Amino acid sequence: MDNRRVVLVERPTGLVEASHFAVETVELPALEEGQVRVEVSHVSVDAFIRTTLGGGGFHGQAGMREPVMALGVGKVVESAAAELAVGDWITGATMAQSVAQGPAAMFQKIEIGNQPPSMFLGLLGVTTGLTAYAGMVRVGGVKAGDTVVVSGAAGAVGTVACQLAKHSGAKVIGIAGGPEKTKWLTDTIGIDGAIDYKAPDVGGQLDALAPDGVDLYFDNVGGELLDMVLDRIRMEARVVLCGAISQYNNMEEVRGPKLYLRIAERNAQMLGFTVFHYEKEYAAFTKQILEWMDNGLQLPEQIEEGIDAFPNALNKMFVGGHMGKLLVKP
Repeated sequence: MDNRRVVLVERPTGLVEASHFAVETVELPALEEGQVRVEVSHVSVDAFIRTTLGGGGFHGQAGMREPVMALGVGKVVESAAAELAVGDWITGATMAQSVAQGPAAMFQKIEIGNQPPSMFLGLLGVTTGLTAYAGMVRVGGVKAGDTVVVSGAAGAVGTVACQLAKHSGAKVIGIAGGPEKTKWLTDTIGIDGAIDYKAPDVGGQLDALAPDGVDLYFDNVGGELLDMVLDRIRMEARVVLCGAISQYNNMEEVRGPKLYLRIAERNAQMLGFTVFHYEKEYAAFTKQILEWMDNGLQLPEQIEEGIDAFPNALNKMFVGGHMGKLLVKP
């Protein structure tokens, strides 16, 4: 069986470009004992992938001429493992390719039911829905009456985080790039206000929407935007560090906040997290997300067709070329 895969051929030093990758077709070897072969249905395009393409970091380092790290969902089409049978659906590190092959232990069996398979990379996905829940609810402790600001609000995690805050009774303000995204956040996602960070006077926009300050900031961006919100936090505010997409293209010179003393001055907290530390709570997170889905929680998808589209899709993640959950369908 042939596999079409995306491999790294040059380590990017700035924005990722198609030229940093090659797409190749390889013939898969016969299965070994304990292995399975999976036809990949969808590949998740996530910001953390960029951190694997350089010198290495929390999520490891991509090997040259090796399939690029990515999470996916798919169906088992051949099995030499007792744990998984042909026809089972799985999620896990399928990598950026059309067919994944490896030990059954690499994958987690999922029950699709009436849900589309892509849901397990979106609202029910570890890097998306569960991350948003862990950060907003478990770490940030969002509560009714909070004024919440979410950066990267039109991305997958941000979109879910905004809605979780709304379901918790908070006033929610999203920060995103461009009038199309801000209108989408207020009209489709239903938050209270949205700020275009590409427009003039971002601070003024924030002051107008949150005149009494910010109780909880869910940060996906970092950089100057983090400082701008730190300058407007209220007493005993919480700042949750989920990601820093503005910094991922130059991980060797990450810029930290200059106004971190606002945390001390206002008796506030700055809390960082990664979702993997909450693995024992995934089932509880999932249960609550499913309940809120019945009450309107949503995550629109943007699907790029063909595994050859993966390099450009990853570029879109960093230039603001998508809304909601960005996926590639091999």
